[in-house]
Amino acid sequence: MKPVVGSVVGPTSDTHWGQVLLLPNAYGIVEVSYGDGGARASGIHLLSKLGEKLSDQTVSLKRLETIAKETVKDGVKTILLCAPVGHVVYIVLVGGGDVYLKRDRQFAKLLSGEGAISGEVQVGDTIILASEEFSHTLTQEEAGKVFDHLTPTEVAERLTLLLHEKSEGTGSAALVLQFQEGEAPLVPAPIFPTSTRSQKARQFIAHFHPRRVKRHLSVAVLRDDIRRLRSHPKKATALLTAALLVLFSIAVVAGIWKQSALGASPAVVSAMSDARHALDEGVALASLNPVKGRERLVTAKNILEPLTRTVSARSQTGRQILDLMRQVSDNLTQSMQVSKVKPDLFFDAGLIKKGATISFIGLEGTEMGLVDAATQTVYALDVTSKNATVLGGGAAYAGLSYAAIHGDSMYVLVDSGINMAQIVAKKTVPAGISKDAQWGAVQSLVSFGGNLYLLDTQKSRIWKYVATDKAVPAGRQGFSELREYLNPDTLPDLSQATSLAIDGSVWLGSANGKLWKFTGGKEDTFTPQGVDPPFGTSLMLYTSDEVNNLYVLDNDNKRVVAMGKDGTYLSQYVWADPLTPTQFAVSESEKKIYLLAGGKLYAIPLK
Repeated sequence: MKPVVGSVVGPTSDTHWGQVLLLPNAYGIVEVSYGDGGARASGIHLLSKLGEKLSDQTVSLKRLETIAKETVKDGVKTILLCAPVGHVVYIVLVGGGDVYLKRDRQFAKLLSGEGAISGEVQVGDTIILASEEFSHTLTQEEAGKVFDHLTPTEVAERLTLLLHEKSEGTGSAALVLQFQEGEAPLVPAPIFPTSTRSQKARQFIAHFHPRRVKRHLSVAVLRDDIRRLRSHPKKATALLTAALLVLFSIAVVAGIWKQSALGASPAVVSAMSDARHALDEGVALASLNPVKGRERLVTAKNILEPLTRTVSARSQTGRQILDLMRQVSDNLTQSMQVSKVKPDLFFDAGLIKKGATISFIGLEGTEMGLVDAATQTVYALDVTSKNATVLGGGAAYAGLSYAAIHGDSMYVLVDSGINMAQIVAKKTVPAGISKDAQWGAVQSLVSFGGNLYLLDTQKSRIWKYVATDKAVPAGRQGFSELREYLNPDTLPDLSQATSLAIDGSVWLGSANGKLWKFTGGKEDTFTPQGVDPPFGTSLMLYTSDEVNNLYVLDNDNKRVVAMGKDGTYLSQYVWADPLTPTQFAVSESEKKIYLLAGGKLYAIPLK
């Protein structure tokens, strides 16, 4: 004998939670209630402990009682365990709850409240294990009415629907086990307990054995009815017509009921149950395994989103779906570490020079280089004090664009090549690097380890200039000849690249939603994990050897996403302002994200 199982899980909350346990050799119900919250986490932990203790085949009612009593603790409303062994079923209930048996057309209660029973089952027997809240919410009559030659799964779906139609029922759980013929477990034959309760249980089960006399009488009566109908054709026709009218009426009423109960189909109920289970797991895993917890919450969200579009929000089921979706969204927001921020104006170059705007920025430590391409002026900004200094400008800065800082030096890209300004001395020196004929369209300039890197989207190259100690004219910085960073066998299409960042590895953002990582000149595997919603198409990134994480500016979704450098999602900062940054930088020491938009510098707090 082996049971076919259907599970019922009602609404849950932080204070009241219920769930079912399904193991190869045992089944169970757990219901917990904590007024100060934490019910989900406690319930998941309780199920885990029961799963460990029931991993071996249980052949003793006493052993099952010991497991239940050792596991119960404060806040536990129900622990209900069931272990089928061959034709015998052991059942132990600690706390509140009920156990029902349906055999043929008979439906009655085997156990109510704490206790233990065992007895033989027959093919077709159905046992319902119900938690305390389930029993309080649905009466025995209500539970018994759902059986109508249905499978355990269909019975479970009907019971779940009944639960959700009630105003109460939070924390309810139940299992429907229907026993069918199958291979018996390879365990020793069980020894029947001799307790009074067990004897009563066996007597109760025996009470519902089929009675052949009643079956023979029913067949004889049916044959007599058929003979009478054959002898009166008109009466038979009238009865048939009446039966058809009744069936038609039933079909019409059923159709109307189905339309009025739109959204309460078994498929919808099953989907809601799956979503609720994923929500419970996601909340329970939030502190133990945040990535896995977020994955389960995203799963719940993906299950519910189609239902919110297809089930009427005016129906009771629709309202329940929206409420469940709200719970998922709230927990997902908390788990995803989503900070809704308002970018504040941090610095306006017009304060130090009339009409000045910021076109490009570069950051190292607390020093930020500001470039005003319109007036061909370069500034140094101390982000701690917000003191700004003009470093240079004029004809030598024609075609001024990207900036990078290393130590006391600020490098800027100009028409003639790369110029260098000394921050402390507040002066400009002649260009250390002249424009090379191999350059195409340079889209970014970064300094790392004293070396300079240029992102060339036209040639799909990353050019590199290595700082050297060879003798050079006074006041000039020495660099090697032009080199390629990428290996000859690693030449991806960089025409859509938007930004360049270096922390030892080289990182690229793009305008087509792709992020690259290169190490030692070769492309390195990098896959973002757990980002929700997924990245848009317009991406820029920022990191450095001073920054622990990788930051991605996602303009499509108006946010900055923080990730570990292994691709693991950490948090995100979202704004509603009509702000579209053209560049950004992050200072973890200053706990700020700097956004360049509309010629001004904005900042949002970094948590």
